[in-house]
Amino acid sequence: MAELTKIMLVEDDPIVCESYRAAVRHLPDLAIAYETGSEQQALDYLETHVIDVIILDIELEEGDGLSFLDQFARLKIDRPFVAVVTNNASVITLNYMREHGADYIYQKNNASYSPEKVLSIIRKVCPYREVVKVREKSLTDGLFGRERDEDIKRRYVEDELQKMGFKEKQVGFTYIVDALLILMDYSGTPPHVTSEIYPVIAKERNTSKEGVERSIRNAIEVTFRDINMAQLNYYYPYAYDKKKGRPSNSDFLINFARLIRLC
Repeated sequence: MAELTKIMLVEDDPIVCESYRAAVRHLPDLAIAYETGSEQQALDYLETHVIDVIILDIELEEGDGLSFLDQFARLKIDRPFVAVVTNNASVITLNYMREHGADYIYQKNNASYSPEKVLSIIRKVCPYREVVKVREKSLTDGLFGRERDEDIKRRYVEDELQKMGFKEKQVGFTYIVDALLILMDYSGTPPHVTSEIYPVIAKERNTSKEGVERSIRNAIEVTFRDINMAQLNYYYPYAYDKKKGRPSNSDFLINFARLIRLC
């Protein structure tokens, strides 16, 4: 990101706050402009200061994150990006947060959770969000805007796969990106990979569903064979069959889509 992204950290745990401060010191494009563990102090600050991103913990020493989201929606300000972190895994609570202004939710009980991971997501999503904001303000919003939107999402998925060790030159790489983009659009029960996703990709790419399955399997197999264990645990913190040396296509696609979902 070319400009400095200003973050408000709404968190009451001093150890967690320090971990965010330490992580941000290594990221010259991010700055923590304000910290508080109080719902009301956070709302008051937003009334008089411009903030780009809010990192919001749901459990606070004064007030709570759910009430904050209710009040935040009523503020007449240019809306910051809201990243929620929480220990609460209730589906009802997660849906409530999404419906009341949470742009991104990261559950602390996720094995890959860390302040660095949250900040990494923010750095990727904020440029995407700016494109969406510009598009929404445009009087000529149409196909071109939607194509740019999808192009940025595709580049985000490609970048996450390449960080894990997948190679863009693999035939299966493109099919994996296609499948992840489909799965990331589902917040409920995902479509069946073999019977629903493979045929869609095969039709779009002018190949067979067997060819799609085979190419994806090969790309996963090669990547899991070559990756070091520390990198694997960071980018794929899920159980898989160690005898086979890789997860099944379906397990990998569904789990990885859940891990990198934008909201």
